[in-house]
Amino acid sequence: QGRARVRPIAPSGARPWAQGFAQPGAHQMPRIRTLNTKKAPEGFDDVAPQLEEFAQQMRDAVNEPHEGKRRNEATWPITKIHYERSRYIYELFYKKKAISRELYDWLLLEKFADANLIAKWKKPGYEYLCSLTAIDKRNSNFSTTAICRVPLHLRKAGSVGPSVTTGCISCASQEAGRLGGPLWWDSPRPADLVGWAKAGCPTADKPGKKRKLAPDGDDEELEARAAALRRGAGAGTRDEEAAELGSLVAALRGGQAGGSLRGPGDDGEFEAESDGDITGDENPGKAKAASAAAGAGREAPPTPTGRGAPATPTGGDKVAAAGEGAPAAGQSAEAQGAADGSDASDG
Repeated sequence: QGRARVRPIAPSGARPWAQGFAQPGAHQMPRIRTLNTKKAPEGFDDVAPQLEEFAQQMRDAVNEPHEGKRRNEATWPITKIHYERSRYIYELFYKKKAISRELYDWLLLEKFADANLIAKWKKPGYEYLCSLTAIDKRNSNFSTTAICRVPLHLRKAGSVGPSVTTGCISCASQEAGRLGGPLWWDSPRPADLVGWAKAGCPTADKPGKKRKLAPDGDDEELEARAAALRRGAGAGTRDEEAAELGSLVAALRGGQAGGSLRGPGDDGEFEAESDGDITGDENPGKAKAASAAAGAGREAPPTPTGRGAPATPTGGDKVAAAGEGAPAAGQSAEAQGAADGSDASDG
């Protein structure tokens, strides 16, 4: 009887809370102050009355009868009081600068506030997290977070009930930021929460905050993807994506039939600019003019470049234009001389 009670050690490989230990993130009561408790730092007397009030509210919530309630509803008030007490100490130190660092660390050490929950509040997107249970994926059937982490403007009209585990309707940053805290099951709220969130969460003091509207058709696409995920394993989604990509490629190839993509009015504009002229060697008039100018020793006019410009004559074309009496390829010198003699006799 005189021996000190030794705390049992959980076996290796087993979760400590499975053997009766406190689960990490669970709501822990402040430590009982004894003669051996370290003396509170200066300034504790200023916050002690409010902390005592939170302790009395916690005792009332624990002793409250739960007849007519669901099993999870009995813990909702405890979660709410735990959040409010931790938030009170958090704002005293970080927002109001009303307590010292020494007192703040002592309050965390004595379990007056949840240090792990406060650490989450410092991260973007978790500024008003209601409880660590809401983001614990091990306690859900589908390894997801609680419904209160989904913003209201992304929900459907019928999915605005509180979370089963915490009793929080929404602790997303936008909605909770406009209200100064999470939206609990007993908080005053508008009748149409989804419409209120889509309108920018207007309040009596602040107008609604404008949101960036998604393009038309995105909602249907998101709903189709969600339905495919509900069916499991993404069956059929890859075939549809392949068909869409195939149609896109076919459309691009159809627009490149002429070597370049053209708009709906490009053909008419091109004809008006070129006045019906064609490019390349298909226009013999321009090629003859260029060859005549080169044979006469005059400088040829500048050849237009770009779209509608004639093709530059090659070396073979220049030789043919310079002298038509040159022997053709494969023709012997004797045959050429006989042809010249016949021409002279005829003259």
